[in-house]
Parts: sequence; structure tokens; C-alpha cells
Amino acid sequence: MRFLYYNGDEINTARGFTAMKQKNFGYKTAYNGQLFLLCWIAYFSTYICRLNFSAVMPDLISDGVFTQSQTASISSAFFISYGVGQLFSGVLGDKISARLLIFAGVLASGLSNTIIYFFFNSYTAIMILWALNGIAQALVWAPILKLAGDYYSEGEKLKFGVDISTTVPLGTLASYGVSLVTLLFAPWKYVFLISGAIVIAVAVYWYVGTHSLKKTPKAKAESEEEKPGKAVSFGKLGKLILISGTAALMIPIAIQGTLKDSVTQWIPTYLKNQYGMGTSLSLLLTMVLPIVNVTGAYLAKELNKKFKNELATSAAFFGIAAVFLIVLMTVGKKSALLSLICMAGITNSMFAINVMLITMVPLHYSGYGRTGTVGGLLNAVAYIGCGLLNIGAGEILEIGGGWSMLFIMWLVLAAAAAVITILCVRPWKKFIRQ
Repeated sequence: MRFLYYNGDEINTARGFTAMKQKNFGYKTAYNGQLFLLCWIAYFSTYICRLNFSAVMPDLISDGVFTQSQTASISSAFFISYGVGQLFSGVLGDKISARLLIFAGVLASGLSNTIIYFFFNSYTAIMILWALNGIAQALVWAPILKLAGDYYSEGEKLKFGVDISTTVPLGTLASYGVSLVTLLFAPWKYVFLISGAIVIAVAVYWYVGTHSLKKTPKAKAESEEEKPGKAVSFGKLGKLILISGTAALMIPIAIQGTLKDSVTQWIPTYLKNQYGMGTSLSLLLTMVLPIVNVTGAYLAKELNKKFKNELATSAAFFGIAAVFLIVLMTVGKKSALLSLICMAGITNSMFAINVMLITMVPLHYSGYGRTGTVGGLLNAVAYIGCGLLNIGAGEILEIGGGWSMLFIMWLVLAAAAAVITILCVRPWKKFIRQ
């Protein structure tokens, strides 16, 4: 395997990438095309070491290794640590090398997963290692947004945002795929060993592939106005976040994080508990969702062309998710197929919202030099909210509220998010027109 090296707009790649080199993945230069590829692979790999715990949860519960509340707590340890880490990652990404932050995050994530293999029976050890995994992965997303803000013109930022978002469903598919194949031949502890090894290899690929990435990025701007601005003070940033509606938007963002990641996490367990499916079959069916979810990003892009407002687009998808939750609560539970269709509709809507709120909103702050900071802040809110609410989900399932009560909680959250997002549409419209 050959690695990618930057030299202006000329890039040497393996022969198999010749066609991709010519098209540059749809970007104007080979430089930007290959930078996108490396960012895509790096973030894609983090999902392999993120959702593998969800994949083995049915076995952990059915084998009596951990209870539902314990697995929920371990999962929440990741979400909360990831969220808190985003706060620091965003600020760091605006100040120091994004390349090194991404390398450190991907490498540490792979190592933490690998170490779990040796402590697979210890609840405390896995809790700590999974929290460390969250902190490690927090070093990846905000620096990627920083690179997008620095290297791409306004016209290419939307494309980058939509394209990079495909890492989420495809990374989910890869994580469940790796886990499924591993579980067919080995005990669940090997899922972490193999996932970790894959991600460590990706960390090396990123480090070598970006070796010549310049320390001072050159924005590929079409005009002087499009170049990234000098970082404004935190006081000025706080005012911008308030007047733009971004502050109020943090509640819908936390809810989006819950409906995206918590729903995805609990699906294999739900299918096994409700329909008596084996772990392998429940994982195989769950893998259908990421395939469907790939379309979410592009549906959001098309709808946003009409609304020209990321918040209006997000509100529409919160409404769609609420409809699917109502169907799931009423007739969806009658069959595994209907349940899967409803959950696919929910997660697809959340992926669409994720593109708008977590990817595109921060990019509007590139003119103020705070893309990474805002990106880290919003991603932090999404994951901390998901972590806290996910603990509640585990308690609901364990104390007897059951799946119906959990679905009601999700429906109330979706409806509340839709209302708040609608209220933020007007101030956001004014902000992006400035």
C-alpha cells in the first residue's frame, strides 16, 4: 500500500486511485480531494471502535456479564467523556495542529479498545477504558471541521459537510459488520481486539498520509471575504452564539444526539428481547439501518436547498421522526419488520439533522475563526445529552417501564426539539445573512 503525499496540487497515489485522482472526489483540486479522503477514513474508523460495544450488548446482558443498567452506564461513560472532551478539542483544534490531534485521537481509541480484550470481565476496567475511548475520539471531529474551514471555499464547505457525514452511517455499518463476523467465530472480547487493531492501522495511515500537510493552512477561497477570519474573543463568540439562536439550539442538539445514538445502540437488544432473535441475526438486521441512513445526508442537502436555513430543515426532520415514533408505538411493535422500518425512519431523520446542526452550523463560524470551537461545543452538547438520557433509558428498561415507556420518552423529546428549532429559525436566518 502506498500513502498519499501532498505537494501543492500534485498528489502521488496508489494506481488504484487513478480515477479518483482525476475526479478529485468532486473537489476543485487534487489537494482538497485527497485531504477529504484522509479525513473521511479517519472519522469513519472511529465508529468501528465506538459502536462495537452496542454490538456485543445483547450477549453481555443475556450471558449475565452485566445488567441493562450497567451496560447503559458503560455506554454513557463514553458519551459523556466524548462530549466533555469535545469542549477542549474544539479550542485545541483552533490553536494547534489539527493533524496531530486527529492522529492522537484515532491511535488512542484503537489502543483503548485493544486493552479491553485483557480486562473483559471487569466492569470497572471496561467503564474506565470506554470513558478513555470517548476522550480519545473527542480529538477527531472538531479538528476535521477546522481543516474544512481552513482549506475549502464556501462553495465546497457544504459538499464537504454532506460528504463527511456519510462516515456516520457507513462507519456504523462497518462496526456492526466487523462485530458480526467476529462473533461468528470468536467470543465477544475479540470484537474489541480486532476493532482496535483496525483503527490503530488507520492512525498510522493518517499520520503518514498527511506528513506534508502544511502547518499554516491556505484557505481555498474564491474571494478575500471567504477566507477564514481571525479568531474572535470568547466574549464576542458568546454574543454571536446568543444572538444567532445557537445557544437555544443546544437543547434540540442534545435530543438529536440521543435519538441518533441511543436508538442505534438499543436496536440489537430490542430485537433480541422482543422477538427472540439471536445476537448475530439482530446485528445483521440492524446493519440495514446504516444503508438507509446514508440517504439522510443527501435528503437534508436537497431540502435545505429549498429552505436555505439549516434550522428549518432540521425542524422538518424532527417532525418526521416524531411521526415514525408514533407509528412504532401504535402498530410498529406488531412485527420485527415494522419496528425496523420505524427505527430506520427515526435514525435516518437524525442523520439528516446531524448534517445540518453538527456539521453545517459550525462552518458558518469560519469567518469568525471559531469553526473548531463551535463544532466541539455542539458535538459536546449532543453527546453529553445522549449520555445522561441514555442512563435514564437503561433505568426505564430495568425498573419495569419497558420499551413502551422508552418510546414515549423519545417521542416527547422529538416534539420538544421540533418546537425549539422552529423558534430559532428567524434569528439564525438573520445571522447567516450577515
